[in-house]
Amino acid sequence: MTLKNSTKLDVQIGDDEPDLVELFRAMFNSEIGKEIIKKSNPKSLDDLVGKGKVMAQFLKPFIEEISKAELSEHLGYEKHSIDGYNSGNSRNGSYNRNVNTSEGPVEILVPRDRNGEFKPHLLDAFKRNSPEFEAKIMALYARGATTKDIADLVEETYGVEISESFVSDITDKVLDLQKEWQSRELLTTYAFAYLDAIHIPTRIDGKVGKRALHVVLAYDLEGHKEVLGHYLSHEGEGAKFWLSVLQDLQNRGVNDILIISVDGLNGFKEAIESVFPETLVQRCVIHAIRNSLKYVTMKDRKAFMEGLKPVYRATTREEAYAKLEALSKLWNDKYPMALRVWFDNWEELSLYFDFSPPIRKMIYTTNPIESYNSILRKYTRNRKSFPTEESLLKVAYLAAKTASSKWGKQRAEWQLILNQLAIQFEGRV
Repeated sequence: MTLKNSTKLDVQIGDDEPDLVELFRAMFNSEIGKEIIKKSNPKSLDDLVGKGKVMAQFLKPFIEEISKAELSEHLGYEKHSIDGYNSGNSRNGSYNRNVNTSEGPVEILVPRDRNGEFKPHLLDAFKRNSPEFEAKIMALYARGATTKDIADLVEETYGVEISESFVSDITDKVLDLQKEWQSRELLTTYAFAYLDAIHIPTRIDGKVGKRALHVVLAYDLEGHKEVLGHYLSHEGEGAKFWLSVLQDLQNRGVNDILIISVDGLNGFKEAIESVFPETLVQRCVIHAIRNSLKYVTMKDRKAFMEGLKPVYRATTREEAYAKLEALSKLWNDKYPMALRVWFDNWEELSLYFDFSPPIRKMIYTTNPIESYNSILRKYTRNRKSFPTEESLLKVAYLAAKTASSKWGKQRAEWQLILNQLAIQFEGRV
């Protein structure tokens, strides 16, 4: 493509990518460029760059001339050329358009063709609502930036003024995607699932309070990890609310989950079994350790842990229970509540002993969901509070999409795990 005009620009552009050095050299060496420099009389680099300064004045003729050259390329002939006679298309004047640039807003004249087919490619770089521009706003929003933060940053970085409502309009598009994602149909069977909740400050009815964001993460029968959904509760974390979450999973197509790992919430097992009666429930061993240590003084914790480690590191359930009884003889008189954490919940805490080491690793703790929760916290901690529940759900959804994009690989040793599951859950896998 050749841009050639005795009063403006004279430069050759390659067919694939424009040589920007040549373009800018042509701008400064053109007659109109020399006229701009003469009138502006810049004294330093600071006089060249910025809103309303010399570079901003260059942009209008620069963009207009490039657009005219693009139209000539599109039509296949230069202006006033006889090649245009009976060609089936021709120039048809121009129209005004505002574009946002790093030097500020610029109003340009965009040429058009009679058939209405011509669209200048250069203008895509200045689109405020381009996919690339929206993606940058989404990324900032996902990482906890407020609408005001984003508007200010865009103006500082690109010289483009955008309103907070404009940012909200873009991020609101996520809400429809989030609702679609939250209600999507799920698989009928999952091998493992992890249920947990994190508490995030959110403003409701003018008051800021902690809202429990309930999270369900699962492994399907192909060994791939997936967030099944986020559920927001006003009342905090409780078995009653978890019951509604499990019912939602069932309504979305889940018929069976082989094993669910949970923390020590009272009533959790009963809620799970009321919806998925065949599902096995494993209480998180790490949570149990933390809960029991709450009742042990700092000076005794090291010694208490020395006796507790052989319990959860045992090879068999019988060996583990024998170690627990030995621990009880040493500490029950002093710390009975610390031991009750284990004795009262032994059935759910010791379930993992019924499986081989690869499966034990996957179910004895809720670490897989704790890892995902750390991603959620990373995306939410930059805000003191969320202005609405919808804004929290939008950010949580963006976090889930970002996290899941890195979960493409199958779980290690999955073929071995699947074979063992097929034997132990015959007819269900």
